[in-house]
Amino acid sequence: MRYGIMFTVKGKTESRKVTVMDFHKTRMITFNTDEIEGDEMEEDLKNYMREQLKKVNTGYWDYTGKHKNY
Repeated sequence: MRYGIMFTVKGKTESRKVTVMDFHKTRMITFNTDEIEGDEMEEDLKNYMREQLKKVNTGYWDYTGKHKNY
């Protein structure tokens, strides 16, 4: 698998900010879900995100900022 979702953040709009790890190029990519339909994103990343979009929209990977180390 090339990509893995690290976390998402619900924004003020319907779009979520997504941070994805690209394991082949060892980089993190951050974008809004509405960018999936744009021309700038790589096709394989678009396809991966389309497969994961239902889970993303339910908040499966949402980071709320409430987690703390004790």
